[in-house]
Amino acid sequence: MADDNVSGWLNCSDGTVIPLDSELSEGTEDTLYLNTDFSVSASVNVGDYAPGKTVTHATVQCADNGSYAYILRQGLIACILPISVKGASGGAALPLLTPFTLQPGDIVRVLCLAASGRVGAICVFTNRGTYRIFDGTTASGNVEFVDLQTNNSVGDTLQGQIITRAFYCAGTVANCELIDGGGALMLNEKGMPVGGVPANSPINAPVGWSACSIPVALNFKWNVNSSA
Repeated sequence: MADDNVSGWLNCSDGTVIPLDSELSEGTEDTLYLNTDFSVSASVNVGDYAPGKTVTHATVQCADNGSYAYILRQGLIACILPISVKGASGGAALPLLTPFTLQPGDIVRVLCLAASGRVGAICVFTNRGTYRIFDGTTASGNVEFVDLQTNNSVGDTLQGQIITRAFYCAGTVANCELIDGGGALMLNEKGMPVGGVPANSPINAPVGWSACSIPVALNFKWNVNSSA
């Protein structure tokens, strides 16, 4: 796999801008560090650079394609960031769902992809303030997207919670066109839809949050059906 440049910045409530820039391998989740043009050393994480600063807006831009970006804290997804492709990032950094105060050790993690990459990510936020990412590779037929960190189903991961915000980053526009049903459907224990999240392409425009109300119970699962 090739290496791609991934860059962007985080805007903080006090006016601080945290510039980000790294060469990351396509198809492998990796850390996005502080831009070395503005740092005295390489491989500086955002939490170590600006502890106590509160991030309100962000932009993470991949060279060709991207699946997700988030801030990792003590092994958990603490904040999901908007993601786009360079040249389709819009006019400004997008607001976070809620302001996020950095702590030492916080790091930005990103999965960038080749232009044709088909790894998709369903990013969610629940009524309990939980962020999770569910990923999968679309192929012909039905694919279940599972939790990024545990590989469990959405029912096992978020049982009893309600998804209140979500987005589905699905790769190229052509890949989105192959996804039947409009995107990802939440299926209950009987295999019937109880909610859905449309498929969107970061190559076309920044992918950001939309309001929803999707209940989650045991044996529920994310289902993506692709025609090719």
